[in-house]
Amino acid sequence: MKKFLACLVFFLLMSQTVFGRSIPVRMDGKSQAVAPVSVQVNGKNLNSAFSPFATNNRTLVPIREITESMGANVAWNNTTKSAQVSLNGKKVLLKVGSQAVYIDGKKKTVDTGSIPQFAFYKGQGETKTMVPLRFLSEALDFQVDWNQERQLASISNMKAVTLLPKEDQKKASPVKKQEEVKKQDSAASDTKTEERVIQEKVHAKGPVTVVVDAGHGGSDSGAVSSIDSSVKEKDLTLKVTTSLANLLRARGYEVIETRTTDEFVKLAKRAEIANDESAEIFVSVHFNSAGSSAANGIEILYAPESKVKIKKEEQIHLARALHEELKKATGSNMRSIKQRPDLAVLRWTEMPAALCELGFLSSPKDMEKIQEDGYHEVLATGIANGIDRYVRDYVVK
Repeated sequence: MKKFLACLVFFLLMSQTVFGRSIPVRMDGKSQAVAPVSVQVNGKNLNSAFSPFATNNRTLVPIREITESMGANVAWNNTTKSAQVSLNGKKVLLKVGSQAVYIDGKKKTVDTGSIPQFAFYKGQGETKTMVPLRFLSEALDFQVDWNQERQLASISNMKAVTLLPKEDQKKASPVKKQEEVKKQDSAASDTKTEERVIQEKVHAKGPVTVVVDAGHGGSDSGAVSSIDSSVKEKDLTLKVTTSLANLLRARGYEVIETRTTDEFVKLAKRAEIANDESAEIFVSVHFNSAGSSAANGIEILYAPESKVKIKKEEQIHLARALHEELKKATGSNMRSIKQRPDLAVLRWTEMPAALCELGFLSSPKDMEKIQEDGYHEVLATGIANGIDRYVRDYVVK
């Protein structure tokens, strides 16, 4: 009888997960089934493999996914388990497990239901840093609305920098009310002339232009290694992209770098540079970090054209080429290629784009390689070879 009851409980929990009514996570050492919640940012769905969820009457969201969707920058310090989120001059500092938060340097105390915490997603086998949606949104001057019937949290900030496709910039004025923008979007979706023709290959006129993007920079340090606090993501990305740019130029590419020094460049500006130059390829370089030292390896992220309206070519081919050539060059553990249409530099760029997470600064295994002399050149070679491979197979000159 006990076995029967145990099986019944397990079946019910799994049924809830399958049909979307709950997802299995582990927080504070306890396994639980939580209710997934839909989130919209400025009218666009937050698409993530790690669903936001409701617990203790709060909506928790994975910090990196929500901040990227907002157009904000997040700098994660793995030593202190804290994150600094910056947007339009505002800075919010949060620490996992702490009620103390700082908004522009001023200390505030959140209630126990709004404390940032780690959540282990059993389905994906990964740990994410979760933050309270309402608190973070309001701290960054976003308005928050909740639809109980649809289990939908909507946040909006008309002051935030947004990047529209060039054809939409002529139609939408930044001073228009959100309701007017929504009406235009609805009308456009009903017009047959707005239908896109998705191409498999890119047609280049003259030399292929590649935009090389060094993640983070300046006041945004990115991830900080918990093994050696002097190792910062912003410095590593610039080392890799500097070598990568030199390699690509030597191979005949036209190369544009979004930054060449330790400076802060807004996410929207990075995408704008690529779009204004009508580049054929955009590659962003990053390093990873996780709450567990066990997470390791390289992963490639992309935004599928089916989920990003401004894309005109199939995106997966660039991601695959980079994945395969980085594996050859580094011999590292290669994690799965992931769809991340929520990331600003992937969804705001018109051309094929990919983001390379080149190892975990929280992993002793990855850090051994990352701290080796010349390893950043090995990474750059893998990326350059991936670009070569993509151009050979998917770019028509």
